[in-house]
Amino acid sequence: MINIEKKPKVLVIGDLMIDSYLIGSCDRIATDAPIPVVDIKEEKSVLGGAGNVIRNLASLGAKVSVMSVVGNDDNAKLLKHLLDEIQTKSFLIEQKGRKTSKKTRIMAGISQVFRFDHESKNNISFDNVKSLYSKLVEKIKAYDVILLADYGKGVLTKDFTQKIISYANKNSVKTIVDPYGSDYSKYKGATLIIPNKEEAQAVTKIEISNDDKLLDALKVIKKDFETEYAIITLAEEGIAVLKENKLSVMPTVPLEVYDVTGSGDTVLASIGYALSLNNSIYDSVEFANLATGVVLRKTGTATVSIEEIQSDQVYLDRKLIEKNLACKVK
Repeated sequence: MINIEKKPKVLVIGDLMIDSYLIGSCDRIATDAPIPVVDIKEEKSVLGGAGNVIRNLASLGAKVSVMSVVGNDDNAKLLKHLLDEIQTKSFLIEQKGRKTSKKTRIMAGISQVFRFDHESKNNISFDNVKSLYSKLVEKIKAYDVILLADYGKGVLTKDFTQKIISYANKNSVKTIVDPYGSDYSKYKGATLIIPNKEEAQAVTKIEISNDDKLLDALKVIKKDFETEYAIITLAEEGIAVLKENKLSVMPTVPLEVYDVTGSGDTVLASIGYALSLNNSIYDSVEFANLATGVVLRKTGTATVSIEEIQSDQVYLDRKLIEKNLACKVK
């Protein structure tokens, strides 16, 4: 396990959302159209997008702050309430005419039947970029790490993202990015960018078909975007890490997957949490694998706690001991 002697101070900047769930049962097809009819029994709303990163950090015990832009609407009011519930320090700007992002999922049991989105995707205004950056300059010394949660909804513009990374580097504050799109030049100079395999292939133009290609892709990411570390997430295969120009694939935890929703948010939160406490990249990735293993066994945008991760670590250690003993008996 990683060093968790203190509670890190983490700033999250990015696209906040509400994940809304309409949950019920489905046992018939509509008579007026060939579509399932879900009898809704429960409705709930939780923080999504950058908000789910925040939820995971809070669950891990971090002291979390957030900077973002939302709309002037009822969804913004709900979002602020949800942030207050988990004691998040918020600097949110309301932009007139902007829609606060909300994703509504229709669930039949644990299965998603349908989803509809209510959101704006245009870049935030220049004045709001200026206001957010001024707040960052004012508060930079208060944070151990900055997490950039980019979902392509317009908060992390290219100019703003580069300003964040540049100013953080000047003040020796780590920046860790969950990227969006194929233009990673906006993230140049970050401590770490966390692409998945498909994203890494798109940005490096390398088809990752074997370990040699995987190593090449990691090297390109580190060199071209001037990151301190390079990793690529590989779904059920784990996370690939580049260190000293060598490849290491940290395997994921054996588990039964119920829902992959929000798993990338958990990776960003857990690696950010671990690195903010000055753990090694290897220990941080191992921690993230354990954290993600817990979340994938839950439905919807879920969170993970230190206690759950420690429980999984004990289980894995016991299995490793049993395996070694079995080998010795043979």
